[in-house]
Amino acid sequence: MDRPITPIDEFERALDKAALTKEEYELIDYIRYTSVFTQPSLIKDLKRPSKPPLLSVLCQICRKIGSEMPDHFKKVIEWSIEISDHDTKWDAHLICAEALNIDKIPLSPIHGTTLFDVLVVHKELFLGVD
Repeated sequence: MDRPITPIDEFERALDKAALTKEEYELIDYIRYTSVFTQPSLIKDLKRPSKPPLLSVLCQICRKIGSEMPDHFKKVIEWSIEISDHDTKWDAHLICAEALNIDKIPLSPIHGTTLFDVLVVHKELFLGVD
């Protein structure tokens, strides 16, 4: 199954309707602008506490956005389970996924390629070149 491409207009409407807090919106905006990130980079760059974990916060935010675009979010979750090594979903797949190295191995501690999970925003949601 290919990754469901997010319709940008629908995403922007869902983002507006999701009633995010200022901090939640700032996190999404930062991720969309920088494109590549780790949990430690988010904590450092946004000057946030390490608890609760920002990747958990990101999942909560994605559920809020996803509730405003339920058909697409359902497809994303199905794709998330399909690509998972453990048949589990990750709600933040709505906006990002693990980065891969040249050998198509995820950049993550589990795969022995990095100290932290390296994530990248989906191309259609990237704002950095505007």
